[in-house]
Amino acid sequence: METNEDSVPEPILRLRKTSALRMLHSFDHSGEDPTSRKRQHSETLGGEGGGAGGDEGQKGQASKMMCREGDEGGGTKVDPPARERPADENWPHRESLSFTRSLIFYGSGSVTAEHETAAKYIEEARALRKKYYGGRGVKCALTSDKKKAVSFGEGGKEKGDAPAGDGGNEDDRKPSAVEQKESSNQSTPSDAKLEYVFGSDGVVEIYDARDFRRTNNLITVPPLSSFVEDYQRLVEMASSGAMRSFSFQRLQMLTSAFKMHVTINGTAEDEAQSGLLGTDFYRTMKIDNHIHLAAAASAKQFVDFVRDKLEKEGDTVVMENGQTLKEVFDAAGLEGDHLTIDAFNVLADYSVYQRFDNFNSKYSPFRMGQMRKIFLKTNNHIDGRYFAELTKIVLARHEQGKGHCSAAEMRLSIYGMENDEWDKLSAWVLRDWQGGDFPGNMISSHNRWLVQVPRLWRVYCKKEGARSFQQMLENLFIPLFEATLHPEKHPKVAELLKHIVGFDSVDDEGCLEAPLSCCQPSAWKKEDNPAYCWQLYYLWANIDILNRVRESKGLPTLTASSLFFSNTFAFRPHAGETGETMHLAATYMLCKSINHGINLDKQVSLQYLYYLDQVGLSVSPLSNNFLFRKMHQNPFPKLFKRGLNVTLSTDDPLLFHMSDDALLEEYSVARASYDLSMTDISEIARNSVFQSGFEVHLRKEWLGEHYKKGVTHCDENKTHVPLIRAKFRAEHLALEHLMVVLLAAGKGKAVLEEMMHQFGDARNGQRSILYSNMAEVPEFPEQNQL
Repeated sequence: METNEDSVPEPILRLRKTSALRMLHSFDHSGEDPTSRKRQHSETLGGEGGGAGGDEGQKGQASKMMCREGDEGGGTKVDPPARERPADENWPHRESLSFTRSLIFYGSGSVTAEHETAAKYIEEARALRKKYYGGRGVKCALTSDKKKAVSFGEGGKEKGDAPAGDGGNEDDRKPSAVEQKESSNQSTPSDAKLEYVFGSDGVVEIYDARDFRRTNNLITVPPLSSFVEDYQRLVEMASSGAMRSFSFQRLQMLTSAFKMHVTINGTAEDEAQSGLLGTDFYRTMKIDNHIHLAAAASAKQFVDFVRDKLEKEGDTVVMENGQTLKEVFDAAGLEGDHLTIDAFNVLADYSVYQRFDNFNSKYSPFRMGQMRKIFLKTNNHIDGRYFAELTKIVLARHEQGKGHCSAAEMRLSIYGMENDEWDKLSAWVLRDWQGGDFPGNMISSHNRWLVQVPRLWRVYCKKEGARSFQQMLENLFIPLFEATLHPEKHPKVAELLKHIVGFDSVDDEGCLEAPLSCCQPSAWKKEDNPAYCWQLYYLWANIDILNRVRESKGLPTLTASSLFFSNTFAFRPHAGETGETMHLAATYMLCKSINHGINLDKQVSLQYLYYLDQVGLSVSPLSNNFLFRKMHQNPFPKLFKRGLNVTLSTDDPLLFHMSDDALLEEYSVARASYDLSMTDISEIARNSVFQSGFEVHLRKEWLGEHYKKGVTHCDENKTHVPLIRAKFRAEHLALEHLMVVLLAAGKGKAVLEEMMHQFGDARNGQRSILYSNMAEVPEFPEQNQL
């Protein structure tokens, strides 16, 4: 029975037409098998449509609906949107998307020599990032495992699918002819036995076992002295008046462009989202990229868990001195009535604002260190069993998809205080726990682990027998190289590494620190905290070398589908939460993404660099609100509107959130506080997947098969981000790079002249439109300006 369209409400008709248009476009341009979406469109297009005949029927109905969108006499064909410049170099004659690529006319004097200087600084700064994070300053003479022919570009990144932990949306990095020649002359076969030496300069050295004299280090990174020089150069450029003025101007224009886009196309985005059948914000993947395991449970979950253990396991011995759980509570004068959220005193309040010491004490219920050790530590008398059971409760919520589709990247702690920390941690994660509601190990399909390294030299240096910072580095990295080169001797650590996707560096950035120097770790014995940038350099250097060794050995990720892709680690530290703003200069040089980054609003040059290279920012406004930046002062909405790669994360649900679903709470509060649309929060959720270390095949499932080509190639039926928004972001990013490249090349005058011509052509085009469509043009003010 056919439906009489006259009886169908107009909004439903629009929804059907939008869906039909999208279906036709997917046939013509997506390159994907359209049958994968057939089920979600069958109701709209009428009938189930099986096989090729069904596809043609759907395409025919879609075409008819398109005709109804045009003139009544048969309709006007609308060119489908192009996700990139077509192969024939010609853009479609007319796209169905509304363009917001704004034409900004630069008058006389608006492109100056100072702008060209700023652009040169920007290109020089970007070259420094490529030298460190991009790996162009690293020399590697290792070849890959012969199971898989891998072409290594700069940075040791594999071309093709990225492994877990790697930034899958990075450009391929091709080595120069000289580098390729050097690599071919000096490369070491993948089946060669490798050995490592922890150098006195704090960086691991890799040798062929046959190199008895240790004359040929196979992997060398830029030395500390080079890093210090480059860092200081970046700070100098970012602080220059030319770069600050130019960056401020460009960022302001990006803000204005976004405002214009949502003003003109907000309704179009809403309608496009309505046409994305079978998905919505709740069913798209959102990843909590920044969450600390010790505070992953909500306060309510934690209190309920402790109450349950006290009732059911009061006689369990939990302390080394033989005290049971009930005896610990009795000794503290605590009874069942005291087990309330308020009495636990774990929720953040005014006392933690600008006070990191008070914040850390909130991890201890009733301000008792014993309670923290019993319930929130992996190394205690009960081997961390309670902590494991509590963690499984948190993981189960993600796995069961309660409320919405989500995953997490939780942080485990390695301090570098002892040389057996990795052994103990791997035993805890991999143990088959039998107690609690969710028995089994700590591996979850909806979580990938990061390891956080607290910057606690001030504590370590006071330990008996402590010698130098070098010893901390050895405690951190020797177990990793041992497990990588000799996994049969360290099976548990080797297995744990398959489930780790990155490293974090954490602590109070506002702590006093020594000036940045070229002091070697073996010589750092004083109690002063080493400079933040100095510590990050040594973490980056050893992680980078470890990644290259793992790539050369072809060590697999945790999933069978990624069996021949190396499991490497991204460096994603805390930065820009408080303290020295120029910490963000070091992370720009060294890191894939960072956590927080809210101090970027104090340094526009770095903010613009983070935009140009789309360095990930995992921001936690609720955490910032209690610790360092009140909600209305948080730069998150400004950074988002300008197009930086920002997403939302929870940080510490135990302290900052009221509900059991902390991530959804974070999105809800941000949406209400910053007046975000559904398109906005869907884009933010999509960014969380881009920043994550989940395997490539999972990111393809959540973003689309061709996501690595760019945001316009993401499948909007998976991300719930309309193509019109993705096109806006991609075009403006490309235009900014175009502007900088031309100005840095000294083409400022040519840019200005060409813009003047383009403006004249646009003005003539507007006049032509008016006079060709109006038989008689009415008079209006300033008509002679057209």
